[in-house]
Amino acid sequence: MLADRKRSNTDGKKGLTGHSQKNDEVKIITDWLDLKDEKTIRTHQQVDADAAFSAAIMMEYQRNAKLQFKRASFKTNKKNTLAVDMLNGKNAVKGLKQGSAFGLLVDVLGARDTLYKTCFKDWADQLNLTDSGKTCDDRVVLAELIGAWKTVGLDDKTIVNRARELIRGKLIGQKKREARQETSHDIPIYSNVAIVVDAYVDKMTLFKRGAKAIVQRSDCGIAIHLNRKVMQRGHNLTELENILPKDWFIHPQGFLACFGGPKAPRDPSECGISIEALLILVQNWIREVT
Repeated sequence: MLADRKRSNTDGKKGLTGHSQKNDEVKIITDWLDLKDEKTIRTHQQVDADAAFSAAIMMEYQRNAKLQFKRASFKTNKKNTLAVDMLNGKNAVKGLKQGSAFGLLVDVLGARDTLYKTCFKDWADQLNLTDSGKTCDDRVVLAELIGAWKTVGLDDKTIVNRARELIRGKLIGQKKREARQETSHDIPIYSNVAIVVDAYVDKMTLFKRGAKAIVQRSDCGIAIHLNRKVMQRGHNLTELENILPKDWFIHPQGFLACFGGPKAPRDPSECGISIEALLILVQNWIREVT
């Protein structure tokens, strides 16, 4: 992990003359983004976490850009080439103020598209610490991912591509989550129980709207989801074990009861109870326990 922290004494202080901190790094990035010419992303070879994820997020945002790796001391002066996590040259950015180049890039991209701020603020906060040699208490440290990929023999380009997959997945996942949240605002809630039929929803949005339970049916099964606030009162879905039809699964922790589902699809018509009857059953139980 130490190898992936900022080499503050080795990879750049010698070159500070080529990249004075008076340079406006935000302007360097925005000017590069606004160029209509063919563009290149450059970072240093033997990538660390900041280099890999900085290159990855810019490659994802500017998909037609080319990717280059150079020695850390290489000077970048051409306007159509943006050097990330590098110090030397007029078109190199390091994010010294934020603590990491990735943190700087998230600030700039987030100002243009809030999705980037939403998705990567936590990652930026982490790299602002680890890339400055400070302790990070997160369970999964991005620098450790780079170390693991290096250990199994991945080269710089492959590592950046792996980081880009994580970036892309996070962006796509957030867009889908926001779509589910939007759908959830139109889902009906009857007597504290939401009923969802063939729709992708965000359970937390429904719970915040006041649902104490959710009855959900899709082509792969039917399920009951319980609001954890009900569980905090000492009740859970295991109380329905002798009431629900046979072949229903109830999670031992009691927050889920289902017949089928994405992990083990089953025909919901074979669940032994209509969705209307199930809704009434759950409404009556919620009324009793709350």
